Amino acid sequence: MPQPDEYLLGHNANEEERLKRQPEELAPDSRRLLDQLNIRTGDRAIDIGCGPQGILDLLSERVGANGKVVGLERSESTVQLARQFIARHSLRNVEVLHGDAKVTGLPRASFDLVHARLVLVNVPEPQRVVQEMIVLARPGGVVASHEADWGAILCYPPLPAWDRVLEAFEAYSRNHGIDLFVGRRTHQMFRAAGLTDIHVNPVIHVYPPGNSRRNILCDFFENVRDRILAERLMTEAAYQEQLAELKRHLDDAGTLVISNLFVQVWGRKPK
Repeated sequence: MPQPDEYLLGHNANEEERLKRQPEELAPDSRRLLDQLNIRTGDRAIDIGCGPQGILDLLSERVGANGKVVGLERSESTVQLARQFIARHSLRNVEVLHGDAKVTGLPRASFDLVHARLVLVNVPEPQRVVQEMIVLARPGGVVASHEADWGAILCYPPLPAWDRVLEAFEAYSRNHGIDLFVGRRTHQMFRAAGLTDIHVNPVIHVYPPGNSRRNILCDFFENVRDRILAERLMTEAAYQEQLAELKRHLDDAGTLVISNLFVQVWGRKPK
């Protein structure tokens, strides 16, 4: 059974709403990744940490009616959201299971494709997830990851409030064993775990005014407000002041917002 929740951003209502938006926001990048993976009709695929949707619909379309897609999610409430999604879209070749990405309990070597998106950056000990992904892949199967790396995220003109919020969020992440720069390490973890034929594709975006991800740093910071304050990374007054100043800056159409780096990595399990 899944262990107590470790997800960095928690599962409050705001985070669940953000996770519902995320699949549409990231779908173009995920489609481009899937285009590289030579998915065949009839394949078995799993989306680790699928959230309320993940790429379940994209995989369902690619494997076809004779294929099988499994979504794995550790939050019971999010599992229910994902099951509602597959029922609403009549994805008959998809099922969603409640389980831990580090110890899935699923049959070894049973999937042609094992995929995870923005999982490693949200849990401690990400190498354990990578190890589990690889044992789930059949010999000759593909393991693919779409991960974040916070080394590139910025706004311009620069703003002290942006820096202070980012510093507090990075400190909070470190306190919880999270590596916000795991994207750059994923290819090494894949190689160390025995994958071959490894490919790396960097992805970065500009978030213009009106883009739903323009305020994502604010969204994350608000999601973990209580923990930030409890861990004394900011006072209540400083939290309110910095967040308000940051939101005003992002409301200015003249402010450039560049996303964190995303790193797509895929490789093959030796036969």
